[in-house]
Amino acid sequence: MVAKTQHHLRSGCPVACALDIIGDHWSLLIIRDLMFMGRHEYKDMLGAEEGVSSNILTDRLKKLEQAGMVASAPHASSKRRKLYYLTDKGKGLLPVLLEISRWSDSYLREWVLIPEEKRVFLEAPQQEIVEMILGRLREWEDEHITRA
Repeated sequence: MVAKTQHHLRSGCPVACALDIIGDHWSLLIIRDLMFMGRHEYKDMLGAEEGVSSNILTDRLKKLEQAGMVASAPHASSKRRKLYYLTDKGKGLLPVLLEISRWSDSYLREWVLIPEEKRVFLEAPQQEIVEMILGRLREWEDEHITRA
């Protein structure tokens, strides 16, 4: 990934600046896992079908935490494990990921496989889906994250 300050020095382009944080192959997939797939533990993300390596997953989680997109909390059953979750900044990508998914379904249909139970995310109005997903994320956080 390009250092955040590099684009700042070259241009103020919002696309270039966003790509500094989420422009690699894995970062948006990690955000997808946290947002849509209910994967909040390292081992669950490591087991995702895309096959991220452990060193890449560790690096991207650290970078996403440093960028304020992801936060972590101790796991209730083990001090050695962490639970990862999206911050408000990370959740702000929800409409973007929905639109990327809709675009892929329209233009990459020969490669895209969307399970029927997930198709609702593409067919319902965006605001309904955003509210539903944010509600699910809030419920998960209320159940698993202890805030000081």
